[in-house]
Amino acid sequence: MPAITRELNVLARCGNQFRGERLKALNLTAAQAPYLLHICARPGLSQEELATALHVNPSNAARQLAQLSDKGFVERRPHPQDRRQLAVHPTQQALQAVSAVRAINALWHDYITRGMSPEETATLETLLQKMRLRASAWDQERGAAQ
Repeated sequence: MPAITRELNVLARCGNQFRGERLKALNLTAAQAPYLLHICARPGLSQEELATALHVNPSNAARQLAQLSDKGFVERRPHPQDRRQLAVHPTQQALQAVSAVRAINALWHDYITRGMSPEETATLETLLQKMRLRASAWDQERGAAQ
């Protein structure tokens, strides 16, 4: 496995474990946190729009949203423009949890960048953004081809 891929995989797995341990107190998992943040920032997206925005399979999004709904974090209602779709809205419980989720994400960021200079951190962020844009382009091209 190429070094960049290996390093990114380890970072992702360790980050999920770090966040997962801390999110338990909120009755959330590391996999659910990005959904919660996105839904609170953009209420009313359809499940499909949310899956696209998070670069996940629609069936995975539906499963995570069902769990978040069962836990009282989101409500799924008929979409105002297309009654065949469901629009996802945060509950008050979700809105209250967002700051704690962001704080946990910030703790992980601070932990993994500890010992880096501001210049190194800025360079890393720039390079990762370039990689993310390239990966997103692939995802959009793949979706357009289907």
